[in-house]
Amino acid sequence: MIQRVLIPSDFTVNSLRIVLEYIENSGDQQVEMVLVSGYKLDSSIGMLLGFSTADHIADLQDEDFLKGCEMIKSRFKDKVVEIYGDCMVSKNSRYVRNYIKGAKFSQIVLPEAFEFTHTPNSFDVVEVLQTLPFSGVPEVVTVQMQDANLQEHDGLDSFFFRKNWRFSYE
Repeated sequence: MIQRVLIPSDFTVNSLRIVLEYIENSGDQQVEMVLVSGYKLDSSIGMLLGFSTADHIADLQDEDFLKGCEMIKSRFKDKVVEIYGDCMVSKNSRYVRNYIKGAKFSQIVLPEAFEFTHTPNSFDVVEVLQTLPFSGVPEVVTVQMQDANLQEHDGLDSFFFRKNWRFSYE
């Protein structure tokens, strides 16, 4: 059975460290990873009618981030079934619980000591998830972030190639 995993993200290469820590320290279970960012919707009617999660995520993801996701899928092809992004559009506890239940997440990953890059309209998904009580489903998995000195690096060359992976990317 494939596990669906919520992983907080800001759609930067640096935030893929959370994905790597999770994959490298989890078992052989196949996973579908949903990288989730928080976005505060404006209350204007134009924003409410014109907002598209896909468009917003496309604006946030740069080429290096997408290449990093492809590298992870390539490196862990036996474990990673899919990686894609999504947005949580409210901090409201009922919304968050319904979002998690509706998406059928089996695990939620919460990184320790990780600082996300925020925009004026974003919010910290980890902070929201830490305030909610979970009763076993989904399982909450805490990942310890290794190599704290990599926090300031946000490029493929400074992060991924330090892993000494042997593969070619085209």
